Amino acid sequence: MDIKKRARDHTSAHGKARGRLAVASIAAALATSLALAVPVPAGATARTGSAASCTKLTFWAWVPGIVRAVNAFNASHPSICVTYSNVGAGTPEYVKLAEAAKAGTGEPDVAEVEYYEIPSFEITHSLVNLVPYGANSIKNDFVPWVWQQVTQGSAVYSIPGDTGPMADYYNSVLFAKYNLTPPTTWAQFASDAAALKKADPSAYMTNFAALDLQWMLALMGQAGAFPFQYSGGSKLTIDWTGPAQMAFANYWQSLISAKEVNTTTDVSATSSADLDRGIDALWLCAGWSPSYFVEEAKLSLGDWRAAALPQSKAGEDVAADWGGSSYPVFSQSKDPQAAYTFTSWLNASMASWNITKTAPSSLFPSYKPLLDEPSFLDITNPLSGSTHPYVVFSQSAAHATYQSFPPIMTYANSDSATVFAGVLNGTETLPAAFTTFQKALVSYAKSQGFTVTT
Repeated sequence: MDIKKRARDHTSAHGKARGRLAVASIAAALATSLALAVPVPAGATARTGSAASCTKLTFWAWVPGIVRAVNAFNASHPSICVTYSNVGAGTPEYVKLAEAAKAGTGEPDVAEVEYYEIPSFEITHSLVNLVPYGANSIKNDFVPWVWQQVTQGSAVYSIPGDTGPMADYYNSVLFAKYNLTPPTTWAQFASDAAALKKADPSAYMTNFAALDLQWMLALMGQAGAFPFQYSGGSKLTIDWTGPAQMAFANYWQSLISAKEVNTTTDVSATSSADLDRGIDALWLCAGWSPSYFVEEAKLSLGDWRAAALPQSKAGEDVAADWGGSSYPVFSQSKDPQAAYTFTSWLNASMASWNITKTAPSSLFPSYKPLLDEPSFLDITNPLSGSTHPYVVFSQSAAHATYQSFPPIMTYANSDSATVFAGVLNGTETLPAAFTTFQKALVSYAKSQGFTVTT
């Protein structure tokens, strides 16, 4: 989930070339992006577990309410005592992790790390291969494409946690008013956006969150335009200017130029107000998103419904994922077996998920037993009235595809804030920004020792 309100909280809320990249360069990149991160209030450290003879573990995470699961683990595993700390959400935590790796001391045993950042820590040999400790025994408990996000070759470098399958979340009252139906193709989406703007010049079909790189990458992946290819080692493909990528940019630029989509920053007070007041009729969002909007909504409670994302071609069923975190064991851990016991329980047990699926955590699982649980699919929220939006989001989770994030995502997230600012304020087009971004990423990757294919 790029840092979203989950600091206000979860993620960004929505990350390998072994050997050749120095820890120092990764730390420098992380430090650069720190200046652009949303400030995170200092969180209190919660210390749990007190048995004098227990194996002591440290755990860093920022998911609100996750300490409840830590307490439950300590109560049910008296031989292991986990101490939980919130040292910052997303980038602030990653900076501390990189600095600890460089110093050779100070890493936690387990930490929350978003999927896109996993390669950046794997490349510095900061993560433990969890296969010798039993990771493959829980492989089939997770959605396959999510499991791929934490593996490289035969190694498993983290245990998946939550994820962000995407859907249309639309204002059913507004749609009925203008005789719209949830668009099944992107062509229909564009024509409906034009029809809505004609009927109400103050309205937009949705917002295009140009400053949220992970959101944009999720939609690019669904469109067959994901710009990275990476499978380990020192070779990396970066392609923001190929035919599929330019087609994606031109499609959205046409809607932006016609003022048929809004360009507000996503998961913000402004975007929530636009949704609530009927200025934006639809939100291209993740399974975790409604839990944030509900905090701001006042006028439209009960009006929102979930529908599958539009498709490039009628009849297709291609989904997308925006965000989510995993929980690796770090190489400085003195007891990786105990650390694995904790992270596997945290993410692959119903005892833990029965806690973290509830508020204030409200995590959307990649854990199949919960995704298939009728009680999970029956969850409602005040935005959707008596309907069950998780049914649609769960279907999306089953049909999303794996995307291979490169180990330069910290730099990419930082630089994107500058590159795409002109799209937000109307001084630059999206295709032009893609071209600028391509040059910047290729230059940076080469400076870090990668052999880059474009």
